[in-house]
Amino acid sequence: MTVINSYEDIMHQHRSTPWRHGVMDEVFPPEVRAQVLAAVSQGTPLKQVMEKHGLSDEVAYGRARWDGDWERQLYSALLDGRNPDLRHGRAWTYAKYRCRCPECQATQPGCTAAQRFLQQHRPAPARPACG
Repeated sequence: MTVINSYEDIMHQHRSTPWRHGVMDEVFPPEVRAQVLAAVSQGTPLKQVMEKHGLSDEVAYGRARWDGDWERQLYSALLDGRNPDLRHGRAWTYAKYRCRCPECQATQPGCTAAQRFLQQHRPAPARPACG
């Protein structure tokens, strides 16, 4: 019999189960998610919005790992709320200006979620006409 000593033990045992997803709905309920999306799409940084609700931004990104609808909504809101004056899709913009739009996140090693979102939602570049 396994002895559960901490919250971390519970989360380790239930890492990818429906139980964990149910707990996430209690921690990060739909009404809070809607408020987060609204604020982020208006340009408020995700980290700041999540802290206002007493949560880490990792809660939002963690949910995006297993909830495809949330992933699309979150990255769309990040695109809508990004600063239009910055040059996006560069590691410099991610580091210096702390932009977390999908294009800037995709410059970071291991950020496959943003890369996957961009592949699915970025319009294909126009091809020049053959002459």
